[in-house]
Amino acid sequence: MAPRALHPFNRRLLAEELVRVRRPEERERSAASQRQARIDPNPHQIDAVIFALRRLREGGCILADEVGLGKTIEAGLVIAQSRAEGMRRILLVVPKSLIGQWQSELFQLFAIETRDDPTGFAGPGVFLVGREFAGGERGAALLGAAPPFELVVIDEAHEIFAGLHKRYGRDGSYDEGSEEALMAHRVRGFLGKAPVLLLTATPMQNSLAELWGLVQYVEPTGTLLGDIATFRRVFCAEDDRTLVPGQEHELRRRLGLVLQRTLRRQAQEFLDRPFTRRRCRLYTYTMSAAERSLYEDVTDYLLQPALFAFAGRQRRLLLIGFHRRMASSIPALAASLENVAVRLRRLAGGTEAGALPDLAQVMFGDLEDADLVAEIGEPAEETPAPPPDAGGVAAELARVEELLARARSLPGDAKARAFLEAIEVILDLGRDGRGSGKAVVFTESITTQDYVRELLLGRGLADEEVTLFRGVNDHPRAGQALARWQEEEGARLAPGSRPGRDVAVRLALVHEFRTRSKVLVCTEAGAKGLNLQFCETVINYDLPWNPQRIEQRIGRCHRYSQQRDVTVVNFINRDNEGQRLTFDILSQKLDLFGRILDASDNVLHEPRTDAPESTVSALSVELESDLRAIYSRSRTVDEITREITALRDKVAERREAYEKESARTSQIIESRFDEEVRKVFRRLRDELPAALAELDRDLATLVDAHLAASGTAYQRRDDARRVFFEIEGRRFATGDARGLEDAEPLHLTHPLVLAALAAARSWPGGPVALRLPAEAPEALAALAGLDLP
Repeated sequence: MAPRALHPFNRRLLAEELVRVRRPEERERSAASQRQARIDPNPHQIDAVIFALRRLREGGCILADEVGLGKTIEAGLVIAQSRAEGMRRILLVVPKSLIGQWQSELFQLFAIETRDDPTGFAGPGVFLVGREFAGGERGAALLGAAPPFELVVIDEAHEIFAGLHKRYGRDGSYDEGSEEALMAHRVRGFLGKAPVLLLTATPMQNSLAELWGLVQYVEPTGTLLGDIATFRRVFCAEDDRTLVPGQEHELRRRLGLVLQRTLRRQAQEFLDRPFTRRRCRLYTYTMSAAERSLYEDVTDYLLQPALFAFAGRQRRLLLIGFHRRMASSIPALAASLENVAVRLRRLAGGTEAGALPDLAQVMFGDLEDADLVAEIGEPAEETPAPPPDAGGVAAELARVEELLARARSLPGDAKARAFLEAIEVILDLGRDGRGSGKAVVFTESITTQDYVRELLLGRGLADEEVTLFRGVNDHPRAGQALARWQEEEGARLAPGSRPGRDVAVRLALVHEFRTRSKVLVCTEAGAKGLNLQFCETVINYDLPWNPQRIEQRIGRCHRYSQQRDVTVVNFINRDNEGQRLTFDILSQKLDLFGRILDASDNVLHEPRTDAPESTVSALSVELESDLRAIYSRSRTVDEITREITALRDKVAERREAYEKESARTSQIIESRFDEEVRKVFRRLRDELPAALAELDRDLATLVDAHLAASGTAYQRRDDARRVFFEIEGRRFATGDARGLEDAEPLHLTHPLVLAALAAARSWPGGPVALRLPAEAPEALAALAGLDLP
């Protein structure tokens, strides 16, 4: 097609129209970010972006959509649009465990490469830091000394800022020296005047003052809710949990100015792929006599009040970790016993206990549980060692070595057999076309991960049909997956759009699972940040005590764009009453797994809710803390059983109290009526396609004219959906970025478009001759308010 000549005046006019600042509600404003994204945003996400863009000029806002509605995508759209409008320095503060997820999703969905060097904050870029770093003394100082940021986005904001009110006295005075909410205090110090976007699904959990704390970061005048003393006087009754009667409407109105929340029920009608259901398949197993005897004897050993191997500052932590590994797999148990035996051998040889390596570091080196590992090295209560006794150490060593020999001699275990039975069912469904034939298996330790891989290979799966994902993916198969991904996917990316190695390895292992392997075996490192909606089966080979962590595992597959109902496979030991009771709490008291079926499709439990995420989030930490306390203080198996039975009833009471509180507070933060919201979503759904088409036409016209004016040799090809340009072997295209495999999507921040904009806007102006149609003078006069003769 011949070059499209365009007068410099027209090019300048078109360029200014593309980059001018628009009102947030103008449909063209949100269209720009969508053309950079490899997604098709849902109306509720566009609505959130419009709200955020309007509020950022005034200080910021809180996006509080219900879990699963895509706050990451909303934030990505806001970042992409802000960059398209000229922002060059953006800071993202996220939980450390979610850094990988944010890196991957911003790159995959928006072609945004983040900078995560914790010491370099100069120059332009989207900077990504962990909240632990940002809220630490050193990190906050580095961020405070950096050039100002133009936008700050903070994920899981309630975990940082909700407690800010604790730094204030009842009279409203701020205590600079308070030890409360230190992270919130430090982050507040380096934000400066940057607009702030807060993301949270739970803006309030326990106190109305938490809402006040969040608002302080997005409403710089301090007048919306007043100081903390005024807020409490006007809105809080006897305690911060109860709203003053008659103030519901006023507080809802004020919060609605800075906080927007969409619920699943409001968005479901407009989702391209509505949320699917989840169900649990429960496999029970009975240990062999040898297994049962071993587990009983190990448990008896662990419950002894005075042990040479476990004395010291971390006895409680060691006992909890040992219980967890014992429930994980026989190899994990054997590895733990070997570590204990090594320690006892060195004690028996005369080595002072203080000179020995830290047993917690040795024992949990392969336990990829961030919560448990974080406790290693923290101050702990000192447990006095038994008096020095060579005979006692030798006797304990003999006992441990006997247990270790028995663990190593077991030919197999019942849980492994139940697991292989479940895998066979999944593979059969895939062969019959009734499923993907894929499964994600989660383990807590690398030892168990390797064991599961060996089980799968022994069952007949080929090595390339099993993918491993762990915290550090430096094994040979990961290198092979990376090389294959670079050949099949990475090579198609523009040189400036290729990710760093850490992100690339994550993408490569997911790519391998999607295109080649049948089973992905993950440690806890894979429980956050992986998008695996092409797989509908999650297998918990071992079960964490924290329900939130289980929810995160399930969320890898049970997420937006999943097309099938998700099955969660769990295993229960019939001989372990404590394990059965813990599963009962998770499945029936928290409805974590949805409908519960046994291996024969008999229904064991029907859930009260299809969306347990909020309840799980609210009750997780307390439940895990209770279970840890039970296992660390109990001295008999019967005592463990009694305490977990009592805990089951306590959790049921906590859920009832939470749901009552949640129903009350939801009336405060859910300020929009369903039908009102749906009208907005319908309008966005109907208007956005035209705005996107207009943007594509303008980009094609501008680029075509720029290339022609600059004398660049190029080819243009139009089809029904796109315009393609080819320049020296590189291909560019307008339109939807999804599905583009051999061309770079054109958007307002693409280098080619930026060059075209800069060239067009550099035209200095001057007299221009216009050729007008006959009716033009009257039209121009009318606009100018003139009377023509």
